[in-house]
Amino acid sequence: MKKGFTLIELLIVVAIIAILAAIAVPNFLEAQVRSKVSRAKADMRSLATAIESYATQENHYPPAEVVVDDGFAHHVMQIWKLTTPVAYISGGASYKDPLKKGTTYLDHRSFYYEYMNREYYYLHGNPAGGEWFVKTYGEWRLVCAGPDGWVFNGTIQGRDGMPAFTTTSYDPTNGTVSVGDIYRTSKDPDLKKPI
Repeated sequence: MKKGFTLIELLIVVAIIAILAAIAVPNFLEAQVRSKVSRAKADMRSLATAIESYATQENHYPPAEVVVDDGFAHHVMQIWKLTTPVAYISGGASYKDPLKKGTTYLDHRSFYYEYMNREYYYLHGNPAGGEWFVKTYGEWRLVCAGPDGWVFNGTIQGRDGMPAFTTTSYDPTNGTVSVGDIYRTSKDPDLKKPI
């Protein structure tokens, strides 16, 4: 009589492997998201130091620019402003938002974390918006897409011509992959409260 596995034994082994995979894969994906969130926070901490160093030397913050892509306006900073001619940060090309989905910025030099500062409002004729920005965020704001992969760009009109941004900060207690963006501002390094 030949020794071998019966069909039932093979099916049981396949079922056990499937159960183990069903347990392991979600944990692996969750660990990946947590890793990307940690990387984004570390990048934003490094970029905050570079932005403040730039401002100390240049007497103003790096300018924010608008890039329109995928039908949305993205407030960005050209990374080369932090690397050339003075290197306030090294490895500029590696500072891309690890969580952002579906963005192919038209300008290949674009800074992939969203960046905004109060000077943007003054340059575009909205000093009230600039004052609101300083009161809310401080001098500048960096935004990472968060695990949902999208930066919320929605605004509603506020009183007296001031923008009334509605933002949702990412909080892992709402689930590892949940709605919300990751913020770093000059006023509050770990902005957690919705504005």
